Amino acid sequence: MTTQYRVQNSPPPRTHEVPSRVCTDGGSSLSVDDAFTILANPARRHALTYLRREGSAVDRTELARYVAARELECDLDEVPADALERAEIDLYHLALPSLRAHGLVEYSEGAVVLLEDDPTIARLLDAAEAAAPW
Repeated sequence: MTTQYRVQNSPPPRTHEVPSRVCTDGGSSLSVDDAFTILANPARRHALTYLRREGSAVDRTELARYVAARELECDLDEVPADALERAEIDLYHLALPSLRAHGLVEYSEGAVVLLEDDPTIARLLDAAEAAAPW
């Protein structure tokens, strides 16, 4: 018995299109890929969560303390000095520059502010918080 294979020259027709950018409020939005890339890093995810919650400029050390506490799963006043220092360095050299490059935050010597509450990021953070609240 011989098996015959049918060669298909073109892909099957798409029944729906998946948008590369998801936005329901008419504003600009990051692509889904960019949003997942940003949120894949715990420090960036925790920083955005805290900045969204505060709604105004925050002290960078305060933000680092929150990030460290989330990563260590401890209270803010229980964060060891070495963990706080690591979180500050990570924020300053890695997390914040990436968030700034995507137009989400701005920061200076001591303060960090959320520039845009991107709708794609907001939906994903809300879903993550609902799944694993802290």
